[in-house]
This record gives sequence, C-alpha cells and structure tokens, in this order.
Amino acid sequence: RKSQYDNYRKYSQLAQLNNEGIAVNVTLNENFAKTNHFVWVMATKDRIVWPPEGEQWGAPNPNDPFNDILPMNQTEWYRKDLFGLKTADESGKNFFESFVGNHLEF
Repeated sequence: RKSQYDNYRKYSQLAQLNNEGIAVNVTLNENFAKTNHFVWVMATKDRIVWPPEGEQWGAPNPNDPFNDILPMNQTEWYRKDLFGLKTADESGKNFFESFVGNHLEF
C-alpha cells in the first residue's frame, strides 16, 4: 500500500536487501555484480510465492497490486538499478526458466 511505503522503507529488512531503504548500501550492487550468471526459475502454478512472476523479479503494480503484475524491467528496483539487477540484465547475466507446477515440484 502506498500509505505504508515509508514504514516499509524504514522498518522492512526486505527493503534494506533490495536497497529500497532509507540509506543506500553500495556494497549490495558491488556484491551482486560479482556473480557471473543468475538463473531465475518460475513455477507457473506456484501457491507459495505470490505472484509467481516474483520468482523472476516481477512485482505487483503499486497502483493496482491485485490486478496488474509488472514484468522485471518495469519494476522500480530494475529501473533505478537499486541493487544491480538492471546492470546484470544488460550484461547478459540473467537467464530465465519456467516449469508448469507448484513451488519445488520440478
């Protein structure tokens, strides 16, 4: 919820890991850049991770979170390259796989 965004940025550990918190941690970008390849696997019928697209860095649209899921390249953390996801993508480090099934049923 937009009304809770400031609390999310201030108190959420996830916000800190995504570099969305109050303070920017450049070490996150540096460490993310050290990896040569990433493989992001999505279970198309996942009932544990919501939305399943989140397994490949998709996210709910803040303006319509229950009806619109943004693809990775439209998320704030990608567009602002908050922790290095965009840099990794532009460097050809991201590989995407999916399978029909639930979480960990591969």
